[in-house]
Amino acid sequence: MQHFPELFETLLKQRGIVPEEKEDFLNPDYAKLHDPLLLPDMEKARDRVIRAIENNEHIVVFSDYDCDGLPGAVVLSDFFERIGYKNISFYIPHRHDEGFGLNLDAIEEITTRGARLIITLDCGVADTEEVALANEKGINVIITDHHKPNSPPVGGLPEAYAVVNQNRSDSDYPFKGLCGAAVAFKLVQAVIAREPFGVKPGMEKWSLDMVAIATLSDMVPLLGENRILTSFGLSVLRKSPRPGLAALFKRMNIDQRTVSEDDVTFMITPRINAASRMGVPEDAFKLLKTKDYEEAERLALHLEKINNERKGVVASVVKEAKSRIAGRQQVANVIVIGNPEWRPSLLGLVANSLVEEYERPAFVWGRSGDGTLKGSCRSYDGYDLFTLMSATSDEFVEFGGHTGAGGFSVTLESLTTLEERLSLALSNLEAQPPSTEISVLYINLDDVGENLWSLVSSFAPFGMGNKKPVFKIPKAEIKSVKQFGKENNHLEVTFNGGEREIKAISFFSDPASYSVLLTPGTRISLFANLEKSFFRNRPELRLRIVDIEP
Repeated sequence: MQHFPELFETLLKQRGIVPEEKEDFLNPDYAKLHDPLLLPDMEKARDRVIRAIENNEHIVVFSDYDCDGLPGAVVLSDFFERIGYKNISFYIPHRHDEGFGLNLDAIEEITTRGARLIITLDCGVADTEEVALANEKGINVIITDHHKPNSPPVGGLPEAYAVVNQNRSDSDYPFKGLCGAAVAFKLVQAVIAREPFGVKPGMEKWSLDMVAIATLSDMVPLLGENRILTSFGLSVLRKSPRPGLAALFKRMNIDQRTVSEDDVTFMITPRINAASRMGVPEDAFKLLKTKDYEEAERLALHLEKINNERKGVVASVVKEAKSRIAGRQQVANVIVIGNPEWRPSLLGLVANSLVEEYERPAFVWGRSGDGTLKGSCRSYDGYDLFTLMSATSDEFVEFGGHTGAGGFSVTLESLTTLEERLSLALSNLEAQPPSTEISVLYINLDDVGENLWSLVSSFAPFGMGNKKPVFKIPKAEIKSVKQFGKENNHLEVTFNGGEREIKAISFFSDPASYSVLLTPGTRISLFANLEKSFFRNRPELRLRIVDIEP
């Protein structure tokens, strides 16, 4: 970069990007996506889908209910709609009543539809019994999933017609970080490369908006193929004609033309996930695929309401959890906490809050509708949760997931030892993640401007594996401090930046959140991200406060 060359090189080094990788990282190239046929069983899956279409067999897409599975279901819906195939239906399980993955009752219900082929999306890799029942019923099952199989040895996979999953132990696929929707997109790529069914080349790219939403939502690393898929997906998202997205953006006061990865992660994802956490997942699926603007407005309002309800419930659970943890003599290396009254569908959000607060992995459990103790877990600092749970597998009835996030079910008896066992396993993990040494990125307030923004934005999109740069600005002089927002629960600090003022904000924060007295004239060390706001369609560079020190 012409401006800030040393800073540019430091940012590359922090991300482990060597000179020969620099061009690919900074300029994601769609043509450099890996061949879908490198995925295990993809050729079999492709040919079976083509045969089903040619024979007009009834196909059921069985999708997970989260913000990876639902957008992935839309990817497949887009494909079948484009080729004019109508002998298809969708099955999205109820999070509370049915739980994650295939279930026997669902297979029975799908049988009554006359299905000859089930395509799973973002689930299925652990569902041996359910796939066996489908086989008995004469239904082929194609599993598309990205979760790590519970039993790596050969024979541990369900006896499905095809298991398309880059994390199979026998997989040579070059990139392991794809989310479920991305695997589904790969299936579409493979099918139309062999048999386009009259669809113009490249039309599948219009589904990349869904792949970007899923990738950003599912805590997979924004490196390699995910960086390509998300970069192009955000471009599609900014001009997507979907009425459901337009209704969401309107309700959230987001200019679709400038939508960012933060808008997806903090605004879109919670609303889509709210459908299954608080109600019916089909509501989010309908919103994303509807062509009707009135229906889109109605569903967007509905998701807004249940998302607000969800916020209140989660805040209450987080408050209770933190209060109980505060009463402990010490906080274990892995937090395990729960309450039979807590709703399992909300506990991933609670785990996220605990990880952020206590900087360690968190396992949070509640009781589901059928009486099972189920929970969600989230990782910290790159520890592989699946490896951690595998090391203590005898403690769980079931478990699954990937590096950053997972789910589990346990017995009441195992809860007495689970935290101790997980904490011990964490300390024994070979893989404490190698942390790349991160240099402090010093800048001055005078540096905050379009040239620095151009540098920072060249590293976007940001997310897992590619965090936003944190800059340290020493001796920053405070000019004014104020609270803003409907409830005055956000903080804005204005700094003297030579001939101009520089604003820094922190949401859900106040001056008491920091150990330094924030008064005009005080000089402090500010740690912050640089971002561009488009609030009310006015572009404004500002700093997002990470921390403040003397």
